Amino acid sequence: MSQSSIEVKKAQKRRRAKIFGVGAVVVLISFVALMMLVEEERLDHLGCPIESGPSRDVIVVLDISDPLSQKHQAEIQRILREMIQPGANARHASLAVKTGERVSFYLLQGDEVMDAPIEQRCNPGGNPMERTATDALTTGSVITEWRWQEFANSVDGWFPEEEGPPLETSPILTTIAVVAARHAPSQRMDQGIEPAHLIVISDLLENNAAFSHYSQYPSPADIPREFMADLSRVNVSLFRLERSKYQQFQTPAHFYWWTDYVEAMGGTVAWQQTL
Repeated sequence: MSQSSIEVKKAQKRRRAKIFGVGAVVVLISFVALMMLVEEERLDHLGCPIESGPSRDVIVVLDISDPLSQKHQAEIQRILREMIQPGANARHASLAVKTGERVSFYLLQGDEVMDAPIEQRCNPGGNPMERTATDALTTGSVITEWRWQEFANSVDGWFPEEEGPPLETSPILTTIAVVAARHAPSQRMDQGIEPAHLIVISDLLENNAAFSHYSQYPSPADIPREFMADLSRVNVSLFRLERSKYQQFQTPAHFYWWTDYVEAMGGTVAWQQTL
């Protein structure tokens, strides 16, 4: 082989080595960049994203001012289960709590609104039904499923274990006003943020000294000012617990009174149903 041929082959080897080295660097940089893009955000002790915060607030108000029948207990358990199983029931798909969203759970009992939710938790992600291709790069399946199961167990614990006696008052309107103010996104926040989702499970019979559904009551637009709420950044789902002893009060007119109430307060009815 001539000297010139040897030099040509050496030059070719150097070029191939250089190309291989550049290619390896590009692949490494691309892999690191991908890992940075799909790296999971750190979560706090409630499973909520630390840096960005919850992507949406879901507020559940369960009225236990009257004892819950076995039928109602079963229905409520079903609703709560649907909240943590996206796609489990297309009828209630809007109830699903998605990854990064926060649930705050209140019990309506007595004259005053609870100072804090009885339970609060974010969906930390890891629902095996929602796994994507990038999940495999960042989180093992065992950790993913454990996170989801921890969230599911938390929801199971929200249901009250004991029934109490009927209470004389049921401040539903005040509770809605207070929790909406606590959890609805501020008007100063990015306009692209999702409205909060308020889920009310109650017989929906407001009862206090100033306003009661057990006697003649005004239209939602004319209720006393102290019972008004700002629902302009809230979607509301209403589940009316039907009770035979209140049949004369739980009329169709009463059912749609609540539709008008939500809209009069600037909100949107996401779902409305009797149980």
